[in-house]
Amino acid sequence: MGNGMLANIEVMGKMEKSLEAPYYDAQQKKVRVVVTGLGIVSPLGSDITQFWSRLCAGESGVAPATSFDTSSFASSLVAEVCDFDQVNTLGAKLSRRTDRVTQFGLLAALRAWSDSGFDVALGTTDDIGVCAGTSIGGLGTAFRTHDLVREGNLRRISPFTMSATFANALSGEISIALGVTGPSESISNGCSSTASAMVRAAELIRNGECRAVVVVGAEAPLHPTIFAAMEAGGMLAPDDGGRIRDLPRPFDARRCGIVMGEGAGSVILEDYSYAAQRGARIYGELVGSGASCDAYSMFKPREDGMLARLAIEKAIQTAGWNAHQVDYINACGLGTTDLDRVETHAIKMALGQDAGRIPISSVKGALGHAFAASGIFQIITSLLSIRDGIIPPTLHLSESDPECDLSYVRKMHQTPHLQRILVNSFGFGGKNVVLALAQVDR
Repeated sequence: MGNGMLANIEVMGKMEKSLEAPYYDAQQKKVRVVVTGLGIVSPLGSDITQFWSRLCAGESGVAPATSFDTSSFASSLVAEVCDFDQVNTLGAKLSRRTDRVTQFGLLAALRAWSDSGFDVALGTTDDIGVCAGTSIGGLGTAFRTHDLVREGNLRRISPFTMSATFANALSGEISIALGVTGPSESISNGCSSTASAMVRAAELIRNGECRAVVVVGAEAPLHPTIFAAMEAGGMLAPDDGGRIRDLPRPFDARRCGIVMGEGAGSVILEDYSYAAQRGARIYGELVGSGASCDAYSMFKPREDGMLARLAIEKAIQTAGWNAHQVDYINACGLGTTDLDRVETHAIKMALGQDAGRIPISSVKGALGHAFAASGIFQIITSLLSIRDGIIPPTLHLSESDPECDLSYVRKMHQTPHLQRILVNSFGFGGKNVVLALAQVDR
């Protein structure tokens, strides 16, 4: 019997006891971490107002792929960023040396920075950091370069190829563009990368290393090789040559897989005391988080949902909440048969009798699954939900599944009391990260 199996047996034996114990005293968190800026590059637009309006109206960013030929695949739908002109937006020189994922992330970060009203002239920059989340980094550039090698077109290979493919190019280029010299880190934790980046950024602020951190989540996976790999793994929703358009279908009885997406988003995290001192607009506060790993499979979630439950309960406990105080859950809601069922079960176990009361929605019906970028899409929509008292709909949810029987929001829902939100990010490899976001109590 392997060590991993022995560890699982021990975890199962101690699970109930460990879940009852507090992870730490939430009252000891003296440094508050708030969000003061938002920026986005998405299939529903690259302006926060436009994005939010279209999302709440129930529009979908999913359409037949235009960036590559899908005729040989069973799936043809993607959620592309169609209004992105990197040369006019970022300049020809920067566009030549970077992958699309870095271009997305950089534009989102610049817009979040502008939205925050941050002025580095107010002080030094060595206490301003960058934490970026990406699942595959510049893998698209690597595949395109491989094509040139196979064709014998070595002279066409860019001298920037190596740096463009590195995952740390995302955080590095943002630090360079903003001129901030604090810690600069890229985190690759599958689909949970951005949630992990948020946790790390908050840690940098709470331990006094940074007064502010630019958090970015970005992904550009729409390449035929990546698409083929996802289809070979049985992850993509078949669409009958594009004739089936109501995809993906989070929590629906007809759900059959994901639709790949792309894009980026960024939030500016700040020490609350500094943000208040400079009179910054505050969208919300990161008050807690929880993380776990299924340690079960790289492709499938653990069926009993116990470790996803653990991440949810950690987030609630570190926030100092109880289940009755949760107002909304921005779910992972991938649109696959197993993960949606397991997420539903984990929510029930973690929240008990309150689970059926809490409204839940997934933005992936509108935005597809953009790997690490999906996490930042969820974070931004949650902060806008707190601001406006609006819960966006779960697109393409029309047929109820007995195994997914919670209060899923099918149409835009307005509520005057939207103060505490859980954001679930459950990624490949069983990487579970849950964030607790709250309205700021000044």
